[in-house]
Amino acid sequence: MVDIEVRSRMPGGSGDDVPAVLVQLADDRTTVRELIRRTVVEQIWELRVDAARCRRILDRQYLSDDDLRMQASTGAIRMSPQVSADLDVTAEVARAHRAFARGTFVVFVGGRQVVDLDEEVALRLGEPVVFVRLVALAGG
Repeated sequence: MVDIEVRSRMPGGSGDDVPAVLVQLADDRTTVRELIRRTVVEQIWELRVDAARCRRILDRQYLSDDDLRMQASTGAIRMSPQVSADLDVTAEVARAHRAFARGTFVVFVGGRQVVDLDEEVALRLGEPVVFVRLVALAGG
């Protein structure tokens, strides 16, 4: 078993960001897809005591630019209105996979950016795994 700490970063974060989580893997090799899946499951587990906060944080981390543009065209951007104690983990994982594929966030493993969901990565104890939410710069 290998325990890997995954940290999430968002430029200009509010301090109410996705918590670092410990992801347990059977082996030191996995795919980016599986790493994201296990990370989202752990994030939900970590945030489960406050469903509204959990929903807000996951939306901020994984809401895509397309989702933001679509909502902006209606005149307002809102985080998911449905807040329940039982988040749909499968739907949240699928949303995170789509967000990664669209470039909403990037993943760095051991200081190297990975680019494909099916890419196999070698994880080493003590090497950082970081999810970075990309945010468009104002004015351009």
